[in-house]
Amino acid sequence: MVKVAIAGGTGGLGRMIVETLEASNEHTYIILTRTQSDQPRHVFIDYTSIDSISKALDAHDIHTLVSVLSIKSKEQSDAQLNLIRGAARTSCVKRFTPSEFGFPRKEKQYLESTSSDADYKLAAVMELDKTGLEYTLFSHGIFADYFGMPRIKSYLDPWVFAIDIAHSMAGIPGSGDVPTVYTYSGDVAKFVVGTLSLPDGTWSKSSVIMGDRKTLNQVLRIAEAVRGTRFTVEYDPVERLKRGHITELPSHRHYYSSEDSKRAFQQRFAGFGIAMESGGFDFTPSHGAMVANDAFPHIHPMSVEDVIRAGWQ
Repeated sequence: MVKVAIAGGTGGLGRMIVETLEASNEHTYIILTRTQSDQPRHVFIDYTSIDSISKALDAHDIHTLVSVLSIKSKEQSDAQLNLIRGAARTSCVKRFTPSEFGFPRKEKQYLESTSSDADYKLAAVMELDKTGLEYTLFSHGIFADYFGMPRIKSYLDPWVFAIDIAHSMAGIPGSGDVPTVYTYSGDVAKFVVGTLSLPDGTWSKSSVIMGDRKTLNQVLRIAEAVRGTRFTVEYDPVERLKRGHITELPSHRHYYSSEDSKRAFQQRFAGFGIAMESGGFDFTPSHGAMVANDAFPHIHPMSVEDVIRAGWQ
């Protein structure tokens, strides 16, 4: 049993991890919060103060810190960097998991990325390398939850990309034949909690979670079978994606309210589609990575079909 602090534990994947911790009854935990709260287990910290962070962690004798903070801005990135620095100052914290959750990337890929998210993730890894903290980066692919919303249990914000199951339509980027790794957030949480029980000194710097591996065409066929109907399907060639355009799906209209916001949405997801078609969201465990599925064979992750059936059957 270890004492765990969760940063970002009130929503999204963080909330799922907290609920999994509670259900496992294997570890004690606190939830680090930005605001004062009388909720049990909630502990206020000032993310701008390294001293405040280290004192709070020492006061609760925290062994492992799990960051599930949303890292979309410099302010949020700085908060995580301060968490790392504060943890490194304590006498108790031995391990740290940064808010990496996504896809494994080598330093060269971080540097070549045009995404500010990649800059922030690389900054966390570089900061951790300056410390004596043991750390691991969790990679799980795209959350499979999005194919089962709104019925499947999930605390993630709804998101419709290429397949609009509610409206039996799809706008597939490229060929739709390139595999992508998908994992349900509840399974990610189970593997993260399982990793907390591993002895000190046994973490790999990379931990891979493989829920399922499917092409978009395979996902489309599953969705059609579950819904019992043929979808209206368009394929967006890479040349069209490079111009910043994607097929508009009915559910997309909930995400923008003007032509400018629509254009930004389409450009963002056109880039996402290019990355998917180029194999950017497919991966296999690299040398030295811990494969969580092998380390915890008793955890049986949901397949994409399981998720779609849970959401739409």
